[in-house]
Amino acid sequence: MRSRRLPTLLLLCFWCCLPVRLPASVPQESIFPKSQLRPGMHGLTYTVLQGHKIEPLQTEILGIAKDYVGPGLDLIIAKLIDAKTATTGAVHGMSGSPLYVDGKLVGALSRRIASFEKDGHCGFTPIEDMLRVEQEPSSYPTRPLPTQLRDAWHWAEPRPLRGAMLRADYLGIPLSVGGLNPRVAARFLEALGLRGTPVLAVPGGGTVTLAGGGSTLEPGAPLAAVMMTGDINISGTGTLTWRSGNRVLAFGHPMFGFGKSALPMAAAEVVTTVPSYETPYKLTNVGSVVGTILEDRLSAIGGEVGQRPKLASYRIERLHRGRTLPTLRGEFISHPLLTPFLMDLAMGQLFSATDSFGRTFTLLIDGLVHFQNLPSLHLRGIYSGEDGDLASAVLEMVQPLQLLFQQPWTEPIVESLELKTASTEEEENWMIERASVDNARCNPGSTIWVNLLLQERHGRRISRRIPLTLPPGLHDQPVAIRISSGRALDSQALLRKVPSAESPEELIALLNEQHANDMLYVQAITESSGLVSEAADLPALPPTVRTTLSPSTSSKKAEPWNDLVWCETSLSIPGVVNGEQSLRIDVR
Repeated sequence: MRSRRLPTLLLLCFWCCLPVRLPASVPQESIFPKSQLRPGMHGLTYTVLQGHKIEPLQTEILGIAKDYVGPGLDLIIAKLIDAKTATTGAVHGMSGSPLYVDGKLVGALSRRIASFEKDGHCGFTPIEDMLRVEQEPSSYPTRPLPTQLRDAWHWAEPRPLRGAMLRADYLGIPLSVGGLNPRVAARFLEALGLRGTPVLAVPGGGTVTLAGGGSTLEPGAPLAAVMMTGDINISGTGTLTWRSGNRVLAFGHPMFGFGKSALPMAAAEVVTTVPSYETPYKLTNVGSVVGTILEDRLSAIGGEVGQRPKLASYRIERLHRGRTLPTLRGEFISHPLLTPFLMDLAMGQLFSATDSFGRTFTLLIDGLVHFQNLPSLHLRGIYSGEDGDLASAVLEMVQPLQLLFQQPWTEPIVESLELKTASTEEEENWMIERASVDNARCNPGSTIWVNLLLQERHGRRISRRIPLTLPPGLHDQPVAIRISSGRALDSQALLRKVPSAESPEELIALLNEQHANDMLYVQAITESSGLVSEAADLPALPPTVRTTLSPSTSSKKAEPWNDLVWCETSLSIPGVVNGEQSLRIDVR
């Protein structure tokens, strides 16, 4: 048995000792191979601690952790021994800071060894592994796997990120969203399945004009992955490791782990390095877009300075307590996972990062998302609560866009967002406390009056009377009078209709039909066998038609549906209304 294993072991040893093949543009003499590193060696790690000045940090090599990252992927273990990092160690935002030994590039700072590391222990991704990202074949970014629509509409629980299984020990990429509470931003990350990525929500700066633009991107300089620019800036900043002409490598680990990518790239400046044993990070401002991040891989992100990716535009008009606020303008990326996340962060900032925002609020939005390849999606709604409810309210606002990006047919390409918002510092939440009718027995074609008593969360009450005219054809049967909020109607209708949609156009039409949640709807309903097919209710179907459309005999997605709505009227409420009640009447 030993004689059989010996040739295999010798072959493995020989293979591991072979020199790493570098891209043709990378001279072998500029790289310090990890195989030649020895404990006790000293080198310099280059990064920016404040402003634009790239500073060397004394670094001691401790050894190589074999297969630490994965099979054949080692991690260089070292220690920052420089006085400038004595109180911080490796900080979030240093990801990608290049390490040189004897003037040759060794690798990129990528990990803290422990969460509360005080002695500067850290990990470096070998440059040999990072350079393999340069050899990835060119292709278009791939779309993340879609979610079944039946499961996508209800996403209260966080969904796992589709992509690489990312580690918890990466140095974080500080995600800057000026003015937004980092805890709120972290909740959005979790709700959209982006928790566990190296992205770390921190307080941040905005967009500035940096002299030199792309020419300032050199090893050790800050590099930002930009997701939203203009009056609202959302970006994640790390450090550039390597540059050859216009091609660059950075971070030493993934950002989101998407593989092929098309994120805008920008230079940045470090306002300061915030010391903290728990979460030290770089607070940064970001410059204008100067290139594109094309690869988001396990060992590095890679990109090219030059042509910038095409971005969508946004225009947000704002009204607060009847007073017009400045209109916000800028650009953002169109991406299946990131676009809903950016909308969440942008609106979270929009409603909270202002002196006009108080502990309680009522928010109203109305706007359109325009696509290159699909009809426009209408975003609208009114939400009310306390400041702790803000994240939930914003998530609900963006839920239709989130669902559209999860459909399985085609990837929506956003061209622009046009949005109007209105807000107050008062909470207006109403519940249906009691409902009745003047006469529970009536004739076909007659008008009945529905009496309502609504109670506001803090004790106020209002009463309303709503006329509902019954159609002449409704007779000799029991009738249900349903009094419902728009939200209650939509939660039932969407759950019923979404799974039967068969195209993105059908889904958009369905989402655009949502009811307003500051309205009460009164309907006269009877039971009548029908189906839901192709995102539409088909009530009162003859048995032969139901058999034709039923799932057992048709490839169409169809489900039973027994409600036949004969008539409907609505009533505007001064705020958000919730709940549903049902009354019974007899029509002679």
